Amino acid sequence: MTNPRVPRVGMRVIKTAVAVMISYLLFVPFGLLYDEARGGVLGCIGPLYACIACIVCTQSSLGQTVQQGISRFMGVLVGGALGAAALLLGERLDSPLVLVPTLGAVCVAGLWICQLIRRPAACAMASIVPCAMLVTGVTGASRVDYAAARIIETVVGVAVAFLVNAALPAPIQTEEKEKRDMRVEVKNTTRKLCVIGDPVLHSKSPVIQNAMIEALGLDYIYLCQPVPRGETRRWLECAAFAGYAGFNATMPHKEELFPLMDEVDEAARRCGAVNTVCLRDGKYYGYNTDGGGFLRALAELGVDPAGKRVILLGAGGAAKAVALALAGAGAAVTVCNRTLEKAQALCAADRPNLTPEGFDPETLRRVAGESDMLVNCTCLGMAGTGRGFEDLSFVDALPAGAAVCDVIYAPAETALLRRARELGHPVMNGMGMLLHQAILALEHFTGEALDVEKAKAAARKALEENT
Repeated sequence: MTNPRVPRVGMRVIKTAVAVMISYLLFVPFGLLYDEARGGVLGCIGPLYACIACIVCTQSSLGQTVQQGISRFMGVLVGGALGAAALLLGERLDSPLVLVPTLGAVCVAGLWICQLIRRPAACAMASIVPCAMLVTGVTGASRVDYAAARIIETVVGVAVAFLVNAALPAPIQTEEKEKRDMRVEVKNTTRKLCVIGDPVLHSKSPVIQNAMIEALGLDYIYLCQPVPRGETRRWLECAAFAGYAGFNATMPHKEELFPLMDEVDEAARRCGAVNTVCLRDGKYYGYNTDGGGFLRALAELGVDPAGKRVILLGAGGAAKAVALALAGAGAAVTVCNRTLEKAQALCAADRPNLTPEGFDPETLRRVAGESDMLVNCTCLGMAGTGRGFEDLSFVDALPAGAAVCDVIYAPAETALLRRARELGHPVMNGMGMLLHQAILALEHFTGEALDVEKAKAAARKALEENT
């Protein structure tokens, strides 16, 4: 039987305790211990809310403490203003018929204002303060005094937390502790990202993104959020309220998001679909990283699509992104699909460079024989589908040296790629596209260029460990 691990008293705990004690002692010499006999604001002042502010605002670092303190102070300020406005109702607040709906109204208003100023951490105090003002005391004057006292106490507590954090050393992170504790540390400054879809719990994006975030030392966390079809607009409102910095989208939301964006990049505009959204300054910025991710992966293979003739199989969302990216890079792309109408609709986005064709074996062999590269954007050969190509003779028709790419990454080598490799063609599965589109998305989220090789290595290792 192993002994249970005894929790250590860390520096953050010590800082919090010191801050609480100092906050209390600041009030004692002046007799500010909620002495109603003093009357007015002084009679309502005591150390309680200062101590609470110290407990909440004292964080592991000075920067975290400042951010938490700002949020708490803004919450108190918003709540105090709402409470003061509600007090204009005067003696009518003594009636439950007036007080109850007023309590609900100030809570809603406090939450809405904090969302508007992008301070979700301030929501609690923005609701607590006006409720306390309205519930405590019997006269308007005592309620106003109460609000003023709470603001003063909070300011004192925040100031003490700041000074204590600045004076005492930050917690020491040892290599041993990092190896022992593999939980993700979410700080007050940590910004939230996620992937949405329906279904989405199978997505590899959280594994990939969190691995890259950790390796690059970024202060983000990446989550998984199921969002049903048709709830895209509602999700945008929730994401803004919850303080998300951005999110990725998979089916069925890519096309639903497009008209809801304030601004979109050229790739998203051409595709009519968005897979990456950044929330900045109250606006939604949409991007599509699928095509760019494919081109980056193709460059690693040593293939330049400019001037190339490409046969592309499929006409879904991934096919459209890849086809338009290839066309934009100077390739002439023939889109082959079982439903010719879908291929025609895709090619309408860039008629000079995209040509629709059918999917029968004879057509595939003819087009492949005239192509310098083949890209499979169908699900044929994907693990778990039980479906594959019935006839791979079109691979045999490819000219020598033609690159063969598959957007599928599970399995690592599909029957299509195996046949192409055996024939001596350079091959590429979908893993490169998956990683590069994720890196591009993270670059949009952070607004900076990242160490691609370091990010890829971390993501590959994480995927191997989670397979």
